[in-house]
Amino acid sequence: MLNFAKKYLLLLKQNFRLFALLGAPGMVFYFIGLARLGAADWFTLTLGALNKFAFEFCIVSIVFCLAHVLGLKKRWAFALTFFFYYITITADIALLVYFKERFGAKYLPTLAGGQYKFLLDIRMLLLLAALYALPYFAVRKFWLHRQSRHASAKIIAAAAVFMLILGVISPMTLRAGVKSFYAAQLLPTTAAQIALDLTSKKYPYREYETLPQDLQAAADEYGLFEPDGFKNKVNYDRIILLTTEALSDKFIKSFNPAIPAAASGVLDGLVRTRPFASLKPSALSTLYGLSVIFSGHPNAELMYKNGFPLSFVKILRGNGWRTVFLRGADEEYMDEHLIFKSAGFDEIYGAKFFERDPRYSSHVAWWGLTDRKLFEYAADYLKRHKDEKLFMNILTVDTHVPSGRGDYLGQFYPPVEGGDADGKTAKIYERTNMARAFANFNYDLGLFLDTLSDEGLLDERTLLIITADHPFFANVDTGGLFKNYRPVFDEVPFILVSAAAPAETVSRDLFKSQQDIAPTVLGLAGLPAPRGMFGRSIFKEAPRSVFYMKNNYVTVSGAGGTKLIPFSSKKPQDKVLLQLLNSVVK
Repeated sequence: MLNFAKKYLLLLKQNFRLFALLGAPGMVFYFIGLARLGAADWFTLTLGALNKFAFEFCIVSIVFCLAHVLGLKKRWAFALTFFFYYITITADIALLVYFKERFGAKYLPTLAGGQYKFLLDIRMLLLLAALYALPYFAVRKFWLHRQSRHASAKIIAAAAVFMLILGVISPMTLRAGVKSFYAAQLLPTTAAQIALDLTSKKYPYREYETLPQDLQAAADEYGLFEPDGFKNKVNYDRIILLTTEALSDKFIKSFNPAIPAAASGVLDGLVRTRPFASLKPSALSTLYGLSVIFSGHPNAELMYKNGFPLSFVKILRGNGWRTVFLRGADEEYMDEHLIFKSAGFDEIYGAKFFERDPRYSSHVAWWGLTDRKLFEYAADYLKRHKDEKLFMNILTVDTHVPSGRGDYLGQFYPPVEGGDADGKTAKIYERTNMARAFANFNYDLGLFLDTLSDEGLLDERTLLIITADHPFFANVDTGGLFKNYRPVFDEVPFILVSAAAPAETVSRDLFKSQQDIAPTVLGLAGLPAPRGMFGRSIFKEAPRSVFYMKNNYVTVSGAGGTKLIPFSSKKPQDKVLLQLLNSVVK
């Protein structure tokens, strides 16, 4: 057996430098992943890194030798093969940087209809050139042992067996702990991760009138589904929910002193003078974030794939409210016009609609209609339906990742300068980046508020809620604006604006989350929340649990700390909770 192992390991050794260099981008991905997921320790940086290197070495040897077996001979052809392989790794790195998630199956639908103009940026062109130059140089310099196709087939077999052994005895999977779990999540390639997501076993969707005893015990443990009899003192029959694309507390000076006052003055003024809560995120991306917001349930995929059984929008519509969804982006992106219709929206307007309207068509570019023009349409719509019970969701687009809108189509924005904006900081806001995008959004929000006030649209029966679909985690091209990181940077604001402010006091509990938006909106509309919502009104003083579901695990946070539960867990208490998260209580 030992001689057999030596024989086949020698095949891998012959091109060690070639395969090691070709595996370098995968190692870069691993170390970035450790940093973004907070998983770096002595173990993950040593044995874990060796484990990843061995995996990556075997993977690139398989890819290289498979290309050889299929007949590739030219250096440029091998380089092109690895260029496409590196593109998948780059996508994974981008997701880790922006969202602290891997590029799994849930992001595949986002590829169609996405906006890729940023690929023409000189920095991206240089990166793409490097992704091709690296394998070209590696093959030219280090492919010294040009074996036969038969030998390449043997290398594929040897690498596959070695990977199988590593998968069974991987130190990352054998060592307990959250950091080791995260490190293990970084071992598979992007393609393998997607395959794992697509083939992983899902808990069945179930609906309950009365929970079984074990599920009820889990619900009691986390304080779920408890009737509280809470009622708001002030009710509204016109509610505008502004789900700002990627708005995070980090862009508001009240939470991040490094932000210049001129960049977030409108938001800061509202935070100081209006009822406010900072909410922990419950989901990424837009579809997932909005699904949690509408349902008060942490399992976004369960909600939108089953017709939103708990949607507060449906409840409002059933009580005679007009329901309308306005968005700057294409309303048909990822079939979201159909998905959000099932959530309870009767009317959905997006970029395709605005392109047909001469008043707005010249302001549609990049991801869609500019925020300023979207706000103008929203104000006009509110004016035309002033005497109706109405719920409006506004989803903006100018602050979309990776860098926000670059061309504002002739719209004026004042420079971020004066006061605490020194020359170095002011220059940050002169570039196309997310900091500038949110400063411009802050300005547009001020114009929108002025319009609502001037037109008498923000009266005592009307409530504007300013929040986000999900947070923005990255720190890209923003100088030192986020270097003094605090956890609140990754939370999202929740601001209530009306001529008649809610009379209740916002809960002091630190674990208010996006799960709480649905019951809060229903309470502010004078309607009870369904029992099955995981959240509760932000005005209810009670302990909370925040569930944040990822591709193959869920984190549960509360006053007692945070724990991570893999979907593959065999522990009885974990299996019960996972079934509860895949259920709806009617």
